[in-house]
Amino acid sequence: MIDLWAWTTPNGRKVSILLEELELPYEVHAVDITNGEQHAPEFLKVSPNNKIPAIVDRETGMALMESGAIMVYLAEKTGRFLPAAGEPRYRVM
Repeated sequence: MIDLWAWTTPNGRKVSILLEELELPYEVHAVDITNGEQHAPEFLKVSPNNKIPAIVDRETGMALMESGAIMVYLAEKTGRFLPAAGEPRYRVM
């Protein structure tokens, strides 16, 4: 199970779309950045730089923030959407 902290921004949506495409179970935790919830102590434990999106993979304990890093992690975790190495990998990055 993946815990996803996000808001209705393009970067927040990217991660939720990928989670759907990968068919990974996840739970969304809304972080209302218009009300400053990204500065809440509970959220800062997950994302010390107070940025959304952020995830915690309950299976591995991995905590990540920033959509690009999260998407690479999820693709590598599942072995989908990202070639393992070489030129094919660089072309999709």
